[in-house]
Amino acid sequence: DANAHDDTDAREILARALPLLSAAAGAPVNGLVGDADALVAVGEAISRRTYEELILSTLPAPLSRWQRLDLPAKLAGFGIPVRVVTAGLAQAAVG
Repeated sequence: DANAHDDTDAREILARALPLLSAAAGAPVNGLVGDADALVAVGEAISRRTYEELILSTLPAPLSRWQRLDLPAKLAGFGIPVRVVTAGLAQAAVG
C-alpha cells in the first residue's frame, strides 16, 4: 500500500532508546510506535491503557514542528499531565 508508512526506522530507534530511558528513569519504561500524526498516535495509545503522564521529547522551538503546532497544549487536552523535554541546540545539531 503506497499510503502505508514504513515504521522500521522508528522501531529501531525506539529499541535503542528504551534501555537508555530505563537507565535514566531508574525503572523500566515502555514506548510505542504509532501513527505518523503525533496527536493521533497519543490518542490511540491512551485509548488502550492508562498513563500517569505524557512525556514529549522535542527539538528546540525554532526547529520543532511540534512546538509550532502547539502539540504540548493539544496533548494536555487529553487530561493527562504533559512533560516537555527539549533538546539543547547543540544536541539537536547532532545526529
